[in-house]
Amino acid sequence: MNKSNQKQFTLIAHRGASYDAPENTFEAFDLALEMGFDNIETDVQLSSDGRCILIHDDSLYRTTGIHGLVAETGIAKIKSLHAGLWFEGPDDGAGSIGPLAYPDAFIPTLDEFLERYGGKIHIHLELKSTQPALPVKVMESLENWGVIGQHTGDYLSPGLTISSFHVEQLERSVVLMPEVAHGWLLEKINQSSLKVALDLGLAGIYPNASKVTKHQIEIANESGVSVRTWGIGNSVEALKRAYRSGATGTTVDWPVKAYKILASI
Repeated sequence: MNKSNQKQFTLIAHRGASYDAPENTFEAFDLALEMGFDNIETDVQLSSDGRCILIHDDSLYRTTGIHGLVAETGIAKIKSLHAGLWFEGPDDGAGSIGPLAYPDAFIPTLDEFLERYGGKIHIHLELKSTQPALPVKVMESLENWGVIGQHTGDYLSPGLTISSFHVEQLERSVVLMPEVAHGWLLEKINQSSLKVALDLGLAGIYPNASKVTKHQIEIANESGVSVRTWGIGNSVEALKRAYRSGATGTTVDWPVKAYKILASI
């Protein structure tokens, strides 16, 4: 089920259910689905040998405990790493808790992710790095698994939306995959950023939830650009701000808790 409330505000599981399980792992993605959320966000960048992998940081250290940059590490090494040993799980979470709660979690490739979830969810895929070859490699995987032709432009599942903080990556990706909805992640919407989005032909513009305003969303919507937010972190107030602003949805690490909060408004 697409978890949204009566105002059609859609909650996107950020890096999967990343409050409850190790981010960007099958464990977090599976848990999001089990919770009833079929809009899932993840990050993609390239290994040193050009493989698309799902990881947020440019360094491996925070989620694997191993020093090294993603872009300077080969896929064989990356696939040998544990991606869940650091995560003990919160006491009020829905997942496992305690030391070694997720001993088998690993960093997935985009191909592994698409094989497992393609056709089951709406994928919100963030081009995380500035690597010039990233959009091409992503396109190849999406084509291989038949995902490019799925629904795009809103939150229907299965579907695909591509985003990035990097305008140059969006430029490359839009040229390669013009049929896919693209969105620009940024701090806040203003007239200059909206012009960039329109010039690029973007379907969406995604401001920080703590900075979004109704006025920003009104000017975007008047131009035909959809708005959803990011950057909720652990802030209930940011979630409520995003909801009340008129945005269509947001990424959030704790979608079950967020759903209950919004249902009470």
